[in-house]
Amino acid sequence: MKEIKIVLTQTNTIVSKTLKALSKKTYNHISISLVEDCSTMFSFGRKIVWFPLLGGFVKEDVNEGVFKMHPETKCKIYKLDVTDDDYNTIITRLNNFLAEPNSFKYSFLNILLMYFNIPFQRKYYFVCSSFVSYLLNGIVPLGKEISLVIPDDYNSLNLDAVYEGRLHDFVNNKTTCCNI
Repeated sequence: MKEIKIVLTQTNTIVSKTLKALSKKTYNHISISLVEDCSTMFSFGRKIVWFPLLGGFVKEDVNEGVFKMHPETKCKIYKLDVTDDDYNTIITRLNNFLAEPNSFKYSFLNILLMYFNIPFQRKYYFVCSSFVSYLLNGIVPLGKEISLVIPDDYNSLNLDAVYEGRLHDFVNNKTTCCNI
């Protein structure tokens, strides 16, 4: 068995606050981490910290980029134990993104379509939740098309919540693992 982390976050960026106002959800971004302390995460988001309209596949670090600019970022972290085969499937899928990171784009269209519950997935275009759901497709029972999954959907799955609080504190070991 291997362990991965699913990380839901809410920053204070204008985009994140707007999504929160529209969705009425606590967390509006999701990432996946393959390391215990979530020091490295993968998702879809802004490629340039100060310019939210240029997005795509990103490797996230709490001490860089948007998370560094917003150390007050709130999070909820779930632990997911997966079989070795499932872990290898996730790694294989992730390696496709790592091999050609600039081929993948953020799908602003999907944000609009998700709001109206219209499934639509284009090759090379993802939002954070469709990316994580793509990696976990067939491993975690999502119950809907990956293009319609929102970060909050992970709160209703049978996952083991290990932490809720400031992301910066968790990653920089300023809190205990199971602060729920």
